[in-house]
Amino acid sequence: MTSPFDLSPSLSLAEARAFMEACLDPASNPQAVGQALLAFNLRPLQGTELTAFAQVLGERARPFHPGVHPTLDTCGTGGDARQGVHTANLSTLSALALAQMGVDIVKHGSRAASSLCGSADLLEAMGMDLDRPQELVEADLARTHFAFLFAQRFHPVLGRLAPIRRGLGVPTVFNMLGPLLNPARPEFQVLGVAREEWIQPVAEALAAGGLEGALVVHGLTRDGLGMDEASLEGPTCVQPVRAGRLLPRVRILPREAGLNPTLPARAASSKAECVALAEGLAGGREHPDFSPRVAEEVALQAAFGLLLVRDLPFAALPALVAEARATLLGGLHLPSLLALAA
Repeated sequence: MTSPFDLSPSLSLAEARAFMEACLDPASNPQAVGQALLAFNLRPLQGTELTAFAQVLGERARPFHPGVHPTLDTCGTGGDARQGVHTANLSTLSALALAQMGVDIVKHGSRAASSLCGSADLLEAMGMDLDRPQELVEADLARTHFAFLFAQRFHPVLGRLAPIRRGLGVPTVFNMLGPLLNPARPEFQVLGVAREEWIQPVAEALAAGGLEGALVVHGLTRDGLGMDEASLEGPTCVQPVRAGRLLPRVRILPREAGLNPTLPARAASSKAECVALAEGLAGGREHPDFSPRVAEEVALQAAFGLLLVRDLPFAALPALVAEARATLLGGLHLPSLLALAA
């Protein structure tokens, strides 16, 4: 009898489900689970496998009830810091900007795994209570257009794997799965991947997940380093997903999106710097820590979200960037940043 940890070059949906169920089984030997995850790291990602893993974990998640309006999540796989890229929390900040612009955001996130400061770390530092009862988090969405779904609370089954993953000391497929596990099951998603070869399998998993539309984005810095977000310096590859189908990819240059790529770079090399940049952005252009460069980067990410939920062509990007930029210059006066601390 073969073990579910025996990996063929490509697992079927059923085989991949068995692999993930074995990883989660309390009866499985932790050392065997760790070795299987390391072995999985040596294989190219497959869309079918990601789909199966997301199915198994999604079936064990605590549900979240977002209400009647379509929702959007903005997130990234992480991993670009390991390639030398250190940006502010652009997906989280763009989520806050989009909420202020009236888009219903269900932001699914966690503490830092492969980055300096995770979305949960950032929002907690800005005053958010991560332990709020779920019914209040659901009410936040109706009141502020923004709800933060702290991953550890909605996926308790992953607690068993936490010490195994920490012991390995390297990213595993679970780092890729986080963006695919939003328990609110949003209709729309902007998902950044740090490596170009991840675009296809992640897009295939999103298509199989049944959402209405998604954009998988991968940017390059001026030096050609991969980013799990759209780039202000170099080209951004965008893979659209609509109603279960992958549409033709699009390559976007900064100036084509109406951006100013000449703004001085502003790296975030510590958690404290990430928080300071976020607070500066929230305070608007009059705040001493406001960074025009970060505002421009966030405006770009937010524009992709607007493009998706409004079902607009890519030619609309410059106008959407300008709309988001104008919002950011005035600051992010979201009630959620204060009310959620109460």
